[in-house]
Amino acid sequence: MVSSRQTQSQRQTLGFRQIQAVGLLRLTNEGLADHLARRAAANPFLRLRLPAGILSGGGEVEQADTSGGLYAHVMAQLRLIAAARADEALAIAFVEALDGNGWLDRPVAEIARGAGRPLHRAEAMLVALQAEVEPVGLFARDLADCLRLQAQDRGQMTAAMALVLTHIGLLAEGGVPAVAAATRLPQDEVTTVLATLRRMDPRPGLAFGGGVAPLRAPDVIVSRGAAGWEVALNRSTLPVLSVSPAPDASAATRAARTEAAWLATIVERRNRTVLAVARAVLLRQGGFLDHGAHALVALRRTEIAAELGLHDSTIGRVARDLLVETPQGLRSLCSLFDSGPRRAGLVPASAAIRHRLAQLVAAENPADPFDDGALTTLLSAEGMALARRTVAKFRQELGIPPRARRRRQEA
Repeated sequence: MVSSRQTQSQRQTLGFRQIQAVGLLRLTNEGLADHLARRAAANPFLRLRLPAGILSGGGEVEQADTSGGLYAHVMAQLRLIAAARADEALAIAFVEALDGNGWLDRPVAEIARGAGRPLHRAEAMLVALQAEVEPVGLFARDLADCLRLQAQDRGQMTAAMALVLTHIGLLAEGGVPAVAAATRLPQDEVTTVLATLRRMDPRPGLAFGGGVAPLRAPDVIVSRGAAGWEVALNRSTLPVLSVSPAPDASAATRAARTEAAWLATIVERRNRTVLAVARAVLLRQGGFLDHGAHALVALRRTEIAAELGLHDSTIGRVARDLLVETPQGLRSLCSLFDSGPRRAGLVPASAAIRHRLAQLVAAENPADPFDDGALTTLLSAEGMALARRTVAKFRQELGIPPRARRRRQEA
């Protein structure tokens, strides 16, 4: 008869093993290799073969593009920042969110969700990056934030400047009088503040040009095959685990070998799950693989979870830190999820909407450019139903002036 103590012990063992299985889903290939190396050192029945990519890489970050650029410049500094070293995946998520200006191209809450981190932790990371990464102004949320960071760094921030920055968006449409009216400051004081702000760099990222973010080796590789896109685990960084036979049948031996066999089972399950999730996401984003970020479609983790019969938290664990090598460069799997505006059919993600918005403005009549209402109507006709204020926000993020300024510039 099984005692209650034995039953409790079995339940505890099962619970511990379930926790182990879930924990493996969060690991990258390199993280898995480190974990298995520690386990193999303590269990004589585990045989571990580390691939050359792990042995030679030593866990160091590999340069995806040695030509430099903004991302290489920033990544080189992350190693010197304590907060970034403590949570490299979250820091890299912020780097991936940088646009060409050096600003964040998405809200901090979205970065936190994509990285699987709580918002307060992401906010703390942003504070550290803004304070320690040079040049000052990188990782700004918008133009006003970029200028505010530089003014604070130079000791030039005043109450008047803070007011002007709060209403800086009025400058494009109404000029100094509009800002003065909103801030209740004299126009000459607003002019003085603006003169100081003009000596700052509103787009510090532009000085570095392009460049691909230097990241570690990918966990998954997608390539074009004879029958279409093929998705595979990166064997050059994937450890291989096997179990040795037991030389005797002692209780201690049986326990160790049982533990080794269980670990081999959950590692194989982890690999199958990672591959299934990556394949499902990448096949949904075939437009991105063919054409780039502007062809991303809106995709939620719940959709992939329903397709695979998994919980959406499982999808989140797998996607959080996973890197994929694609024809469009190295991408984190979580960056291929985008909630975007929703309606029936394939819905463009925010990156695709921004791209189309820029195309519409580039093709407009210089003598009669589109206002935000017209742009909203045109995008809606193409299946991109947005509020006018959202179109205005995307336009501002792209650095596109409002209609009145574009008309004056082209006249």
